Amino acid sequence: MIDRQLAWSEANVAALLERFVPCADEVWRLQNTDAPDALVFRSFCDQGHYRDRPKSATRQGIYAITPAGELLGSWNTRRPEVVERNLLAALARWDAMDEAERLPEEDLFGPISRAEDAYPVDGLALRAFTRDLPREDGTEGWRGRAWNLDHAWFSAAEARALAEEGKLPERAADRLVRIHTRDNVRGQTRPFPKGTARAASLTSEVVEEREGEVDLVLTGAAHTVHTGEWRTQDRGTEPSEQTRSFEGTMYGRATWNGERFTRFELAIAGTRTGATRYNGRRDDPGPAPMAIVLRVAPEHDRVAPSMFWEYGWRIPPPSDR
Repeated sequence: MIDRQLAWSEANVAALLERFVPCADEVWRLQNTDAPDALVFRSFCDQGHYRDRPKSATRQGIYAITPAGELLGSWNTRRPEVVERNLLAALARWDAMDEAERLPEEDLFGPISRAEDAYPVDGLALRAFTRDLPREDGTEGWRGRAWNLDHAWFSAAEARALAEEGKLPERAADRLVRIHTRDNVRGQTRPFPKGTARAASLTSEVVEEREGEVDLVLTGAAHTVHTGEWRTQDRGTEPSEQTRSFEGTMYGRATWNGERFTRFELAIAGTRTGATRYNGRRDDPGPAPMAIVLRVAPEHDRVAPSMFWEYGWRIPPPSDR
């Protein structure tokens, strides 16, 4: 999200995107599995800006490619002027191509199984926005404005239990706290491990009944602490003993129509501490205030939670779809 806020929102860059089909994906899966799309990804990304790095290193970045999988350019920067320059260079290469070179002769991918295929059609799909709350030190620049977007999913049974039984099942509440209260405001970080949640609860209470639907008030608690050894920056440090935590309360409103939530708004506000390797908190470990807001995702938004593998959900194979 930082790249989108600093580079992709710039007017010249946004205008150039009219000639591209932008898409985003989780790079770990693409660089570590043998899925058909992952193999295609590595076929062009290993010619790009990381071509001289070990195969075990990340391939994170921006890649401009043709529908046939031919690399037009690659880079990894948040500087708008560099992004603009690279987009223009990629377009120049595209314009110089013959029509036949641009399109694939056959399907590049074949059947693919992805986390999005486990989308909870009858459940609850939420967008999760994370950001710092105002504080006295007045952090300036992009660090003070930073926010991140993820997704949180609940199965039909979990959603129904919260609405009709008044309580989110323990396993789902634990997942909510461990995965979705992690501090990813400025970067990325792994979920809190299993067994680290000290408080994880979300309950509902009916406050108004109408024909065919009820309004609910949501309340809950979130507290998780993780101690271990890890780095707090990408380079120049060795792993050392660290502790990170989040402790807060939940409050929200929802509407249930007997089958699904037609409205769901939940705020989780509290205090975070600690830093991890890629979350940009090395010089800002807290304690400091942070909040997560969860809202119903639009029907077209079926992006899987970034830490979906922690859910333990089955991904249906292509033959089941």
